[in-house]
Amino acid sequence: MAVVQMQKVAILGHKSIKEDVLEILQAQGVLEVRDAKDAVRLDHIEVAYRKADVQFAIDVLKDAASKETAANAQKPATEETILRSVNHTDVRGIVEELRTLEEKDTTAHQELQTLQATITALTPWQELHEPLDSPYQSTMAVRLLGTLPAANLSTLQNTLENRLPKTLLEHVNTENDLAYISILVWKGDQKIFEETATSMGWTSVTLPHISATALAALEDAKVRTGILLREKAERARQREQLSIELPKLVHIALFMQWLGEKQSVREAMSETASTFTLLGWMPKKLVGRLENILQKTSPALTILRVKADNDEEPPVLLHNRKWITPFQSVTSLYGLPRPNEWDPTAALSPFFILYFALCLTDAGYGLVLALIFGIVIWKKHITIEQSPLAWCLFMSGIMAFFVGILFGGWLGLAPQQIPASLSWLTKDGGTKYVGQVWNLSQQTGVEFLQYLSLVLGITHLMFGMFLSGAHKWIHGQKMRAFWEDFTSHLLIGSALFIFAAPENMAKTATYILYGAIALAIWGKGYGNPWFIRPFAGALGLMNLGISMISNGLSYLRILALGLVTGALAMAVNQVAVEMGKLFPIWLAIPVIITIFIVGHLVSIALNTLGSFIHSARLQFIEFFSQFFEGGGRMFSPFSRQSS
Repeated sequence: MAVVQMQKVAILGHKSIKEDVLEILQAQGVLEVRDAKDAVRLDHIEVAYRKADVQFAIDVLKDAASKETAANAQKPATEETILRSVNHTDVRGIVEELRTLEEKDTTAHQELQTLQATITALTPWQELHEPLDSPYQSTMAVRLLGTLPAANLSTLQNTLENRLPKTLLEHVNTENDLAYISILVWKGDQKIFEETATSMGWTSVTLPHISATALAALEDAKVRTGILLREKAERARQREQLSIELPKLVHIALFMQWLGEKQSVREAMSETASTFTLLGWMPKKLVGRLENILQKTSPALTILRVKADNDEEPPVLLHNRKWITPFQSVTSLYGLPRPNEWDPTAALSPFFILYFALCLTDAGYGLVLALIFGIVIWKKHITIEQSPLAWCLFMSGIMAFFVGILFGGWLGLAPQQIPASLSWLTKDGGTKYVGQVWNLSQQTGVEFLQYLSLVLGITHLMFGMFLSGAHKWIHGQKMRAFWEDFTSHLLIGSALFIFAAPENMAKTATYILYGAIALAIWGKGYGNPWFIRPFAGALGLMNLGISMISNGLSYLRILALGLVTGALAMAVNQVAVEMGKLFPIWLAIPVIITIFIVGHLVSIALNTLGSFIHSARLQFIEFFSQFFEGGGRMFSPFSRQSS
């Protein structure tokens, strides 16, 4: 049973040593604290602001830090290193400096946007001679600025000469088929000009009001932009210099988390004038060790084993062997077991990894998957406890590699497409890979995987029924276990004996089957009055048969995914070859290689996801429904996390 047995305890001590006890408990990390009924909650707003300041500094410096500094910040730290960072880091000074830099950047960004808009607006008007703040109108005339399609400029000039001879037109510039024009027109002629010019595509322009010419204002804007960009680069350099403090700030954030958790525990205490009481859950086997540690601190401390409340369930902590622990990632997707249940991880692990491998059925894909996660685990020194999912996929990749060898799956390549030393000739003249036993491109191979899927499915379901009966048997419900669960096994066993019995025992096997059917009917009616029991049992037996057929057929998804993997791999190869034919040989080779690598990586990702999901589904829906309820609460001890 991998569910660790938990014990509810009460720690009693004198208030003078309360802080020492909190230090010990946080360092040991074995107690999950429960709130006392008279717990008092304090306002944590100020602490939240402090944490937000530190997190702000971390977020800013992450972007400025080098790869080496960022990697150092992610490494687990010892308690001594964390405390050294707390005592030797000017957090307030760093935060204030970063806030100042951010404010200056914000102001500079706004000014740069304004300057860029000014540069964009003035660039076409550089040759305009009048200052930009000169009056746009006098008592007699109005000065208008605008653009006109360059093709219509001569037409406008001719029209003005004929209809408005007093109007002065200055062609300032032409850019992108637009003519930039300054017009001095008499006020009485303004309406006629606007109607005429608008019909030719005229668009009025308003320039910034600056006491300089467009050229001078443009140069000033460019100079100011350069100054702002240099100042911005200097502030970025200052952040880079400050980024060496990033690992220390991460340590301080972790320390603040410790303080926050300690305060939560402090508030969960029940206190009198001279004593404190702390309630919580911990592994039963560790109670004695913690008691010895606390007793060494002060004799005014004791641990009492207390009874849980009627409606209270202990938290759940799983403990499995190293090679089973990775599959806790599968169990946790469904939910933790209840405290009185078995941990299904050990039971599901061999089935899950085998189903995963059969769904993949490609040695090449399995090898690539194992290499990817193996390298990640090796490079980052990931332990099983830190990332059970990564280890689960690594182990599943290894299993898929060996299963793929038996089915001859190698990146969708046919045996004829590889060197002869890696294949062998069969008696019927066919070709197989070295180590290959079954061929999924032939009917016999498909039929074998189909029957294998069904046999594994029935075995899996019967094993789930056995676990259900075994759990009841261990918990004193032996009669219920026999009638509800084990009679099903007798029935299945007698049915198999019919097919396996020698001819001279056929009649005996038939009588045994009749007896097993009677026992199963009587068993499925367990819990009902004797006169209703046969009818309820018959319905129960019918339900068992229907569920075995429907659930058993669900395992054919193993066959479907196994065939799809090979089909996708072959499709990638075919697309790569056909695309290569469209190019000359010197370009075809890199095209084929690129499509081959990218296509198979995408196929590996999709098939890995499908294999994981469907293998897990067979556990959650078909297997767990036989014996597992779930719904436990995870054990969350009061501890000091190092990362």
